[in-house]
Amino acid sequence: MLPFVGMAQSETMDKWHEKYDDAFTMFFYKNTLEMLNQTNSEEFEAIIKDIEKMKLLRIDKKEDGFDKEDYKEVKADYKKEGFVELMTMRRDGSNIVAFIKEEDKVTKGIVVLMDEEESMMILDIKGAISMDKIAELASMAKSID
Repeated sequence: MLPFVGMAQSETMDKWHEKYDDAFTMFFYKNTLEMLNQTNSEEFEAIIKDIEKMKLLRIDKKEDGFDKEDYKEVKADYKKEGFVELMTMRRDGSNIVAFIKEEDKVTKGIVVLMDEEESMMILDIKGAISMDKIAELASMAKSID
């Protein structure tokens, strides 16, 4: 499986971060990701090995008033920005949608949306990740507090 290479922090991510500026937000750089691997898991290392940085935005639906119309708007915003829906899946009670943005057959961005009952998460990735590892990375990001 070939990795995807991406740029972080799309305009859409910036828009939703501004709108929900009190939402849980984290930035992860290569060394931060490596520090999270405290058990020296080879599986985790394989997932993060080519990621340069990531931005995570987790919106509390009830607290922030995020609803189905907002979710539709997030998806529409990414599509307007040139992102294409790459895959949709369900994992650990989350509806996961991955988007990719390419120019001249080169991946410019990867975004993962995780829609859950209580929260909505946007994960913006710069670097490379195998397509088959996107769901695993999303699940790991889900557990970060």
